[in-house]
Amino acid sequence: MAGQGAATDGTHGDVAEVLEAEPRPYISFKGTVEPHWLDVNRHMNVSWYDRVFDIAECDLFEVFGIHDDYIRASSYSFFRLEKIVRYERELMPDARLEARSRVLWTDLKRVHHFHELWNVDENYRAATVEGLSIHVDLRVRRAAKIVTPDVADRLTVLAAEHAHLPWPKGVARRDFEK
Repeated sequence: MAGQGAATDGTHGDVAEVLEAEPRPYISFKGTVEPHWLDVNRHMNVSWYDRVFDIAECDLFEVFGIHDDYIRASSYSFFRLEKIVRYERELMPDARLEARSRVLWTDLKRVHHFHELWNVDENYRAATVEGLSIHVDLRVRRAAKIVTPDVADRLTVLAAEHAHLPWPKGVARRDFEK
């Protein structure tokens, strides 16, 4: 079932599970605001927003085949070039959370991805992260196109599916995406 992504149990889906009749973002994290995530203001500390978004990003990349085994076996990885975080509303103790992730664009060298953090109980978006990552050949530490057919195919399919979604508000299209 789509959207069962990286729940707190660390499992993730695959492209076939993500794709459904109606395009929708991939649910890359489900959890609850834990007491140790709170700061002196008694709301979720920004460092935990970052941690949740990091988990969500890793899970999204695992859907198209980028994980530790791929990196070790191929000597290719992804580096993040850019990360833009927007905090929109605070998250309070015990709020149920969901990260909704999607691939905005790829040329199989770069991946423009977007993640939204939602308060499921009150149905509001609390924060977003827009990221740009680049595929790197670790042997020469240079950008490289994805050469593994399975990974390239899954990323292409996921990006095509997510292209049917409305473009996120507040995210500019890049020159390379036009």
